[in-house]
Amino acid sequence: MIENKDNKTYITYQYARFFKRVMANLIDIILFLFCFGILFVSTRAIVNSTEYGKNVNEELYNIRLESGLYERVVSQDNRLLDIVSYINEFYGSASQKKSNAVGSINKFLNYSQKVCDEKTYNEIYESYLNYFLDDELVYFDEKTSTSTPYFKEVDADGFVIENEDCPANYLEYYENAYAPFIDNVLQGYLITAIPNYYELNKFSGDMLFYVEIPVSYLLSGILIYFVPTLIFKRGRKTFGKAIYRIGLVDKNFLNPSFGRSFARFSIFYFAELILSLFTFGIPYIISFSLMAFSKKRQGFCDYMLGLYEVDTTNLKIFYDLTDAKINAIEKPTKDIKFKNRDLT
Repeated sequence: MIENKDNKTYITYQYARFFKRVMANLIDIILFLFCFGILFVSTRAIVNSTEYGKNVNEELYNIRLESGLYERVVSQDNRLLDIVSYINEFYGSASQKKSNAVGSINKFLNYSQKVCDEKTYNEIYESYLNYFLDDELVYFDEKTSTSTPYFKEVDADGFVIENEDCPANYLEYYENAYAPFIDNVLQGYLITAIPNYYELNKFSGDMLFYVEIPVSYLLSGILIYFVPTLIFKRGRKTFGKAIYRIGLVDKNFLNPSFGRSFARFSIFYFAELILSLFTFGIPYIISFSLMAFSKKRQGFCDYMLGLYEVDTTNLKIFYDLTDAKINAIEKPTKDIKFKNRDLT
């Protein structure tokens, strides 16, 4: 309510209900995630469309395919899938799974021999022998309580031979021996031993963490949490707060200045949210708790800046005293029972 009496102007607001504030924040979060997703895809497409980005992706694609540790998914625009995931998804029989896993391992050994120096290749090959001929890589028969090695020797070409006395079936060979070796050993060597792969992969990672995510995060925040406060200038509302008719007022119960509104956005977006990402949400939880249980129902940002979230269903927020006095004369409103403040 706003009224003039005793030659003084009084403004009365009601705190926004907690449920409405939660729902308004939830809407803003949903809009933010939607916007972030679109911007992230767009930013990644821009990075990948550059000449350097194209060359990096093409070289990575070729190395992965030639290494034998990835396979092309023709039905998905030739997207590459790591070989274990590909085998699990596209091969049904156990014999096919085992056979393709063996082929992938042999292909990687041949490829690494071709592209790596002798010392590096010997290290990879030694790891191959040590893994499959390890005394601990055994099949345990629960019925007889006996252990039998999966492999026992090497053939003339240097590849390990499956133990004919081992009762393990095709699927057990695949799941207990071949697939773990590909995932846990060869994928590691792909990064550390294959020339240029680490540098190319690092570029993609750097673009992700230093360009694509930060740019998407910054623009999403500006579009969802800051630009609306310029559109809904009266009350500095976001889209969610506009829907639930929640506005901001300063300590004088007037519209916050641009500077105070920008400071609120900066503290919330660049301090509270970013710190929450690295501290399991602790700053956000503290701010939410203050909003729910503090006497004046202020979140951390509002507490720092002396701002309040109020219900604007029955009364708009005023830019200054003149705006408030004119409204009191032209459109007197019904009292909402809050707290009167002398503004003259």
